[in-house]
Amino acid sequence: MSDLNIQLCPETGICSIIKKDGKKIDLMPFEVEQVKNADGDPQAIKNALADIDPDFVAELDSEEIGQVSKELS
Repeated sequence: MSDLNIQLCPETGICSIIKKDGKKIDLMPFEVEQVKNADGDPQAIKNALADIDPDFVAELDSEEIGQVSKELS
């Protein structure tokens, strides 16, 4: 299982994705929707996240992308 900590605020819709090493990316509600609209397509999820922080996304493996997809769907 992946070590990502994915926190989605139910009030604001803002999401934080935090790696075990402390690296973090924050998504605004419209960016969370982009990930949801990717319908589980790993490349589409990577593309949506890369618009925010390409360096963070470059370090994500396929298992972590799957976790993001599952938790934000």
